[in-house]
Amino acid sequence: MDNPFIGQQEVQSSNLSFRNLDLAILTLTAPFLLAPSLFSRAMSGIALLLLLFPYIMRLVFGRPLSRPTVVNLPVAVLALVFMPLAFLLSPEPWGLTWARLLTLAWSISLFFVVVNWPHPARKGDLRTRLNGPTLFYLLLGGGIAVAGILGMRSVDKLFFLPQTGVLVNYLGWEHGLPTNEIAGALTLFIPFVGALVYGCLVTGRRRQFLLLLPLAAVMGLALVLTQSRTGLTATAIGTLLAWLSADRFNRKWLIVGVVIIALAIALVRLTPIGDWFVYAGANSWNSVIGPRWGIWNQALDAIRDHPLWGMGLGVFGSVARDVYPLITPAAGPLLEDAHNLYLQTALDFGLAGVLIFLVIAVLVVVSAVRLVRVRPPQTLSRMWAAGLLGALIAHALYSLTDAVALGTWAGVPLWIAFGLVIGVSRGRLQMAWSGRARVALAGSVSLVLLVSAMAWPVNRAGQLATHAILDPAADIAATTATLSELSAGNCRARWFDGLVRHMAGDVVGRNAVWSGLLNCSTTYTGYMAVLAADDVTLARQAIETEPENAAGYFWLASAVAAGDPQQAISLYQAGLELAPTDAHRWLALAELLEPNDPAAALDAYLLACRNGDPGANGCLRAGSLAEAGGDLPAAIEYYRLSKWSGALDRADELERQLVAGQP
Repeated sequence: MDNPFIGQQEVQSSNLSFRNLDLAILTLTAPFLLAPSLFSRAMSGIALLLLLFPYIMRLVFGRPLSRPTVVNLPVAVLALVFMPLAFLLSPEPWGLTWARLLTLAWSISLFFVVVNWPHPARKGDLRTRLNGPTLFYLLLGGGIAVAGILGMRSVDKLFFLPQTGVLVNYLGWEHGLPTNEIAGALTLFIPFVGALVYGCLVTGRRRQFLLLLPLAAVMGLALVLTQSRTGLTATAIGTLLAWLSADRFNRKWLIVGVVIIALAIALVRLTPIGDWFVYAGANSWNSVIGPRWGIWNQALDAIRDHPLWGMGLGVFGSVARDVYPLITPAAGPLLEDAHNLYLQTALDFGLAGVLIFLVIAVLVVVSAVRLVRVRPPQTLSRMWAAGLLGALIAHALYSLTDAVALGTWAGVPLWIAFGLVIGVSRGRLQMAWSGRARVALAGSVSLVLLVSAMAWPVNRAGQLATHAILDPAADIAATTATLSELSAGNCRARWFDGLVRHMAGDVVGRNAVWSGLLNCSTTYTGYMAVLAADDVTLARQAIETEPENAAGYFWLASAVAAGDPQQAISLYQAGLELAPTDAHRWLALAELLEPNDPAAALDAYLLACRNGDPGANGCLRAGSLAEAGGDLPAAIEYYRLSKWSGALDRADELERQLVAGQP
């Protein structure tokens, strides 16, 4: 007799069968999707399609595709809408975009495996066991830490240890594993492991404590060796947050947290630790923040030009120095990413895509907060949830100044952490989409897409120009013809039209297009000044059409400085009235003034010194001028404004001379 009802034992058996199928598919496809460069596109493509097999089997047997969770909808939209579009609209789909797409697809599949993992606890039981996904997560973190210790070359920031990177030296790698990506990945593990260590300690789980403590030590060592200041700071905050969540949050813990933060701030501000940690081998404030500030400005300009579908998954780093040059492209660094996860995601998927990702991240963090609040204080279960919350917060903070981009190997742990949180958010802890929430999400995405669509011509122009940069065999004539049509009706598209002409050596055509651009936009004048540095005619037009934009004055000043230094001085002074914090131009002005007007040059050097001191030259040169003029107290004062050891040593030497009464 047929039984129309499925018993609990049959359900559990079915869940285990699908779990084994999921694991088998993930294991089988991992080499092809995580290291696609080792295989043909066909093999990687077959592996990508194979990720769908477990879901097809669920449909065949009448089972749901996934356990219903609050993030299923946005994750599905990211995977099934934005990822295919990122590939189809990428200017280089079969390059870095293909590799990033495959890794991200595998990561999302892993997320659903963790979410659908059979729950070990009974209904209503809030205990958390260190089950398969948790153990895998811990082992992955340990593996990343060991790989980092063996595969990173030491960087000379906080300290220098040439003995590190044994594996790098053995294999002959030039640079070794990227330290910042290792640090970013470890922010997702250390607060979690630290919370579990504390949880095992307070609950008397000696065996687990003795196993987890060395793991935490290895991870901590690897993080210290990365010398990532953001990674260290974010991890410390995340771990502290997890520990403070061990008990119910009350006034006592609030006071403890405030006192710890106050002591940390005092330690940084009142001791040499602050300069040692913040500057970390840099010679000036500009050396610390300047490079990132430039990258973020490039990223923001790129997002404004490519809001609809982005610049192409993983493409920004490869072309930023060519499309948005801060210095001569050949001398500019080749970037990995935008050094900000949120900016990088917008560059990869467009504004609507980053909105979807932020919705996923916020829902996961809110779920983690709910998990912490409902679990009993001073239990391993609570520390498990608090550790995940601390890890997510640490990674979110780290992502403000650096990026472990979606689709990279180091980005895989983020999706496991998401899965761990969502996978145990069941019963009364499980959030769900209401009708209004669905409408709000759809409306928000539609609104962002509608506003972004207004930039379609420039987004398309940027795509064509980027393709021409990345593909040496691109048809420049056809590209130029299409760009001409786009730029005829869109101001900002003229930047890309002129850029392609510049690449092709068509200076006359470039100038004709960029002349029109100067009449309608001030955004690209600084980039023009880099690519057409000696074009006096364009520079003069920039001043005429944009009298309130300092970039034109600086452009023309640099172009005429060799032949007419007095005119260059006047132009720099005019530009600095509009941009008084531009330390680089204060330096340029001071160098022109120094031969004939040392007093004015000293003032300019000091303004460069007090506005970031690029290259550690402003404070040093101001001290040198004061010393040459015989004003040793002033020279000492100016030297001490510098962070360069040579300037500080000179200040010490002059002080000794003054004390000894030497001239």
